[in-house]
Amino acid sequence: MFIDLHVHFYPGITKDAWKMGYQGLVLVRSSEESSSNLNGHKDQFKAYKNSDIPGKISTFQGVEIRAKNPEDLRRKIQKFRKKTDVLLVHGGDIKINRAAVEDARVDVLTHPYQRRRDSGFNHVLAKKAAENNVAVEINIGYFLHNRNHRRQKVLAQFRELLKLKSKFDFSLVITSGARSLYDLRSPRDLMALSSCFGMDKETAFSALSNVPGAIIENNKFRHQLISSGVRLLD
Repeated sequence: MFIDLHVHFYPGITKDAWKMGYQGLVLVRSSEESSSNLNGHKDQFKAYKNSDIPGKISTFQGVEIRAKNPEDLRRKIQKFRKKTDVLLVHGGDIKINRAAVEDARVDVLTHPYQRRRDSGFNHVLAKKAAENNVAVEINIGYFLHNRNHRRQKVLAQFRELLKLKSKFDFSLVITSGARSLYDLRSPRDLMALSSCFGMDKETAFSALSNVPGAIIENNKFRHQLISSGVRLLD
């Protein structure tokens, strides 16, 4: 089951994604959009969920938190955690990157390397991500929308994340970050592109299937969790 954990609303997205080979999508809004119109977000999500090709592709609601500082991040995590299926944190600022991987309520840290010279990640953050089961995003859309020397820099950032993963074994997810049909890529294409920065087929498959699937499945029971590995049964 292939799942893209980071796509944005546009008409017909579920049909387009199903044709490309996906069985699941997380339809993401930013925390600013959701704060101003959370009910509208839910209504639109339900409309998408019940349209196009119901039963053939599973859709889930996601919120990507944009925070000014770690304190703001913690407040927004508290606000949105129970209101969405998947909780993502918009990375790039090193303080936000660290605060995100230190909080087990976060599902995915998105593009920690955005607008940076380095990957925005180091051995300390990698260890925390593994301990708290926070996945780190490799956003192929971010790579494709850059050009020339900047694209080479993004590849180097991805390679750096892979090196850290090999040492600390935190979870990686591959996403398209799609905002239109032209941004969507099939799972096969994403796996092929991942080979450009040294990711093997097994890791790429897991980043598009096993890891996203585990995040979705675990969040079904998140409200029953007492501590790591301990769940309250009905």
